[in-house]
Amino acid sequence: MSSKLARFTKGAAKPLSGLASKPYSKHYYALLVNVMVLAFVAPLIDHSVLSHIAIAVILLGALVVSTLSVRREETFDWKSIALAVVAAAAWALAFCSNMAPFNTASFQMLALVTILVFFIYILRIMVMDILTGEVNSNRICGGACVYILIGFCFALIHMMIAIDNPYAYKDNIKADETSIEHQERYPLLIYFSFCTLSTVGYGDVVPLSRSARACSCLEALSGQLYLAILVARLVGMHTAVKAEPKRLEAERQIESAQ
Repeated sequence: MSSKLARFTKGAAKPLSGLASKPYSKHYYALLVNVMVLAFVAPLIDHSVLSHIAIAVILLGALVVSTLSVRREETFDWKSIALAVVAAAAWALAFCSNMAPFNTASFQMLALVTILVFFIYILRIMVMDILTGEVNSNRICGGACVYILIGFCFALIHMMIAIDNPYAYKDNIKADETSIEHQERYPLLIYFSFCTLSTVGYGDVVPLSRSARACSCLEALSGQLYLAILVARLVGMHTAVKAEPKRLEAERQIESAQ
């Protein structure tokens, strides 16, 4: 009986020891600061040229820091280079989409899709890293980055819906207008996205079309499920790592008693 118990505890301890000793090469502190600044500044965009230059610089910083945060420290492999190329293309498309002759609906849609694909790939890498490693302050910052980037991804989807249907959203502050003006679309929908993600729901911006309502429901559910799953996962990983020394000590006592 004791030999069976020893084999069981020995087998159970292996994945935990690997979890605790796995090196982590991702750094999310700078990315967290950058995306928080982007989330704060984006709703402040107005019609001035200075505002567009400022948001372009901050977006460029977010793309660069995202690329550097998720790459391997040891080497610049082809995936890192491809990711940097996509980031540069996304920024160039976003910057040119506000200038003639590129300020067309199709070009703006292309820019939004490119940025969305980039952020989704970044999210995939970050989630895999956060959920497979030791719990520390770096990974907690990474979890916060993922939450904010989810809000930006849904904001991009809201923007694409608004480009396809200008009457998909309504600003209740301007009750006499049936659609959101083009100049106010981006900052207002970023604000709406984070209100929906956090389920605050002030009611000043409301979705009217079916696609806008479906996207809003999916975003609200994603925000709540992510927080619940992430917290449960981090607590479980932290508990497992803390309990590992006691497990190894019990294993040694069982082996010495045989």
